[in-house]
Amino acid sequence: MVPEPIVHLANLLQTSVPLLSLIAYFPQWSKIIRSRTSTAISARSWLLWGCTGSFTLFYAIVQLLLNDRGWPLVISSVTGLVFVIMTLLLVLKFRPRASRDN
Repeated sequence: MVPEPIVHLANLLQTSVPLLSLIAYFPQWSKIIRSRTSTAISARSWLLWGCTGSFTLFYAIVQLLLNDRGWPLVISSVTGLVFVIMTLLLVLKFRPRASRDN
């Protein structure tokens, strides 16, 4: 069995993931909004990130239901998926009509 202090540390680190992710996403969002273009960013890649984020969230919820533990993973999974969706929306919003199929 894992010692309780290690479990608490793991939970703390997992719940810090959304904050670190926000710090990582914010410059990308700022650049897209400032430049008002997203032609250099692949919408297909962000769609795939959205799929993987959905799978991760599903896994986290199943683990929570099975083990009655895992809220930090659920919280970080939801937040990560929201950030990916926000990025994809910005990419699509600032994509010229002619290149929206990328």
